[in-house]
Amino acid sequence: MLKQLISVELLKIRRSRFWIMMLLGPIIAVVLSLSNFFNNFDVFMDPGDNGWIEAWTQVAIFMGPFILPILSGIYASLVCRYEYISGGWKQLLALPVSRSNVYISKFIVLLVLLAVTQCIVFILFIILGLLSGVPHEIPWFSLIVFSLRGLLATLPLAAIQLVISIRSRNFGVPLAFNIALTLPAILAANTSLGQFYPWTQPMLAMSPTDETPIQSFPLFYTVVIGVFIATMVFGIRNFTKRDMT
Repeated sequence: MLKQLISVELLKIRRSRFWIMMLLGPIIAVVLSLSNFFNNFDVFMDPGDNGWIEAWTQVAIFMGPFILPILSGIYASLVCRYEYISGGWKQLLALPVSRSNVYISKFIVLLVLLAVTQCIVFILFIILGLLSGVPHEIPWFSLIVFSLRGLLATLPLAAIQLVISIRSRNFGVPLAFNIALTLPAILAANTSLGQFYPWTQPMLAMSPTDETPIQSFPLFYTVVIGVFIATMVFGIRNFTKRDMT
């Protein structure tokens, strides 16, 4: 049943133009990142540094605390938008499906959209990096690890966004809430408290080890997974009891 619900969710979002944001966000992030890298090349590059790693630190700064959280909010609102049109919740929940599976299916689709976004960022970074002449060999393994870590660190943020979007009928409310909490992210990243702030965690996870204030990666990922599980449990329980008419 869960597989069928996921298929239905994917069919519903195909009617929207979400792919525009999915492409636009990564393009903005990568272009700004490479521009900043080359404009401050002498500042970023020390003897022995790999140009691709240093350029990626800028992707983490632009994508992690700004574009990725905002896109996650847009995606979360998108997977709930159809149900708030013409009584969609009532029609969906009238079907012989469990509410927990409905909730989980929406989160899985949200996670798929974020994963595709990360893939687009990675591909664009490689292509534009080659075209613009980023020096040294491409550290494929490191860049893939940074991307996957960023996706993992987005789990609690995505779970929070889904809770907010399900509780709000207005598309603009969760987006405004998300933008407001995104603004302090870059400030929090420069402190030890940043690793506990969901809007900062993707940037910290995407950054190379020597470029992040994370003092203990086991603690960091314990916090990430713990907040994610707690938020999902809360979201599912709230959804199963909530009147969605």
